[in-house]
Amino acid sequence: MQQYRQFEGLSKHELDKFSIAPSYYEWSLSQEFKPSRSMEMGTLVHSLVLEDRVDYAVGPAVDRRTTAGKAEWAEFCANNIGKTIITKDEESTIIGCQEACRPFIKQFFYDKENDVECSMFWERDGVACKGRPDIVGHFNGNYCIIDLKTTNDILSFDRSFWNFRYHIQAAWYRRGLEIITQKNVEFYFLVVDTNAPHLCQIVSPSARVLAGADILIDRELEKFKHCQQHGFEGGLESVRSIDIK
Repeated sequence: MQQYRQFEGLSKHELDKFSIAPSYYEWSLSQEFKPSRSMEMGTLVHSLVLEDRVDYAVGPAVDRRTTAGKAEWAEFCANNIGKTIITKDEESTIIGCQEACRPFIKQFFYDKENDVECSMFWERDGVACKGRPDIVGHFNGNYCIIDLKTTNDILSFDRSFWNFRYHIQAAWYRRGLEIITQKNVEFYFLVVDTNAPHLCQIVSPSARVLAGADILIDRELEKFKHCQQHGFEGGLESVRSIDIK
């Protein structure tokens, strides 16, 4: 992932920052990426669900204020370099998500070695673009992208869908893969609740949602190209109003 971030190209996450303000996007490029705990947990769920890969270790229940506890903890960490240290409760959440996703994952046809989190690079409207879809495979006979999303309330996923611009993500990856492969591409979200009983559901953005997202992307890319030539200046509007939607 670190190597991917260094490759040339505008990612969806960078486009999100640019959509807030050009100056915010430029500032973000100089910042070190630090994942939150929820992001780390989401990554661990992805690894286990999509690749059956365990990237974590459950820390021992020791009192690290004592000499013996400090020694046991140090030995544990030395034996699990490169893994994310989690609690027993966090492991239960990860395994619960895996079990909930299992019957859905069986419906997707993909190669765990070659079709998971592959880097894509393409050009759109004269802008170099990139992305790393979770899965490129087939579902119901359709060539598609599948993106796994964790949520702490699946009944509120629609709100997250708009707040986190998942419609932009779907259109961004879909158009990119279509440009690369010259094939029609479908897009699906596999959504799993991190809270028991870990409800799970496949969510598909409608054609109207994707078309609207493409229009928005095209507008933002036009502004981005202008800033490439004239500088990424400008922040938020100094005054704005809030109205009823």
